[in-house]
Amino acid sequence: MSSAGGSRPLWLLLLPTLPREITPGTIRSFYTSTISQVLQKAADTSSSFQTVTILDIAVPCNASNLLQPFYYSGLQNLLGQLYKLICLLCAEHSIDVQYGNDVDVRVLLFKEAEIEGPLNETVQAVEDDPSIGPCASLRRLARCGRPWQRVCSTDGNDGEILLQLFLRLRNEAVDDSKGKIVIERFTLEPSYPASTSLETPATNVQVIREHHNAVAVGGTFDHLHVGHKLLLSMTALVLESNVQPGIKAKRSLIAGITGDRLLENKKFCEYLQSWHQRQAAVQSFLLAFLVVNEPLQNLSSTMDEKKEGSLGRIVMNSLPSGIVIEYVEIFDAFGPTITNGSISALVLSAETRAGGKAVNEKRAEKQWTPLDIFEVDVLDSAEPIPATSDLGTQDFRNKLSSTEIRRRLAKKPGTAD
Repeated sequence: MSSAGGSRPLWLLLLPTLPREITPGTIRSFYTSTISQVLQKAADTSSSFQTVTILDIAVPCNASNLLQPFYYSGLQNLLGQLYKLICLLCAEHSIDVQYGNDVDVRVLLFKEAEIEGPLNETVQAVEDDPSIGPCASLRRLARCGRPWQRVCSTDGNDGEILLQLFLRLRNEAVDDSKGKIVIERFTLEPSYPASTSLETPATNVQVIREHHNAVAVGGTFDHLHVGHKLLLSMTALVLESNVQPGIKAKRSLIAGITGDRLLENKKFCEYLQSWHQRQAAVQSFLLAFLVVNEPLQNLSSTMDEKKEGSLGRIVMNSLPSGIVIEYVEIFDAFGPTITNGSISALVLSAETRAGGKAVNEKRAEKQWTPLDIFEVDVLDSAEPIPATSDLGTQDFRNKLSSTEIRRRLAKKPGTAD
C-alpha cells in the first residue's frame, strides 16, 4: 500500500535461531513474544506518522537443510507458519488498514551463522561464508545497504551476539551517518506448549529435482497480503534453488499480473489498485526478498522498460546476480506460460491447482514440455481470534482476501461509503 506522504518507516527485526529440537508449535512458542512487541510498536509508528511502517523480519535458516532436495517444503512451512503467526498477532492487537495502523511485514531468510569464540574471529568466519541458494549470508544481509532506521533484536546472549555481529559487518561497508540507526532490544520469552494448531507437520512434501532458469507465477495481487507474499517468496525460492555460491547464472522470474479491465466487476472495485500500483507492490516485495543478495548501490544498473505487446504492459528489472524479473500484464488465466516456451516451472496456490493442469494441457497442444507445478499451501488457522480483538473471529481469513481488505478500506474512518 502507498504511504500518505513522505518515505515510509523501515525497520529490521533480527530473530535468533530456533532450537534444534523443533516440535509442533516451536515457531509460535519461540517467536510470539518478540514479534508481538515489535508489531505493536511498529503499528504505533504507522498511526503516528499516518503511513505504513515496513517491518523486515530476518529469520535464520540451517544451511545444511538448504542443500537437501526437499528443502522447498521445509522453507514453505517455515515461511507459512511465520506469516500465519503475524496474521494472528495483528488480529489480536487490532492492527489493520481500516484503523490506520497497518504494518507491511516481509519475512527474509538468511543463512544461520556459526557464532563461536571471540567476536573478531566470528566476523572473519562470516566474511568467508558465502550465500547458499535462496538464503543470503549474514554478511550480505548486513551489507545490502537497505536504509533501516531501526534495528530490533532480542535480549539474552544469542540475540546480543547476533546484533553485534550484524552491526560490525554493516558498519564496515555501509555509511549510516546521514541517518543514525536506532537499536532496540525486545524480550524473548519462549514457552513450549505440548501442541498447538498453528503449526502442523507438512503432509505434501515437494521436491525440486531440476534447476529452473525460468519460473512463473500469476495473480491479481491487489492490496498485497501475506498469502501473496508467501506465493512470491516460494516462486523466488524455486528460481534460486541449486544456484551455486558466486555463480551469476541468467534466470528469469515472470510475474503475471491481471490487467485492470478484467477487474471492473470486482466487489468494492472503487478501492482496487491500478495495474501500476499492483506491479509496484509486487516489485517492491520481490526486490526486498531477492536483493538481500545484491549490494544496494548495484541497483542503479536495474533497467525498467515498458512495452506494449500481446500480453499488455511489461516492466523488467535486471539484477546484477543475473536474475531478470518480468512483470507482465495478463488478460487470461494463462498469460506467458503458453507464449514463452522457456518457462519450466509454475508456482501456484493449492486452491488454483486446476489452473496448472489447464496450462499444461495448452502446452501439450503446442508439443511443449509440461511445467513442473509447485503448490503453496493455503494459509488457514483453526484457532479463534482472541476476544480482545475488535476485528472478530473471521479476521484471519479476511486478512488473506483482497476483497475483504477493500471492504475494510471502505469502512475506514474518513473514507466515503
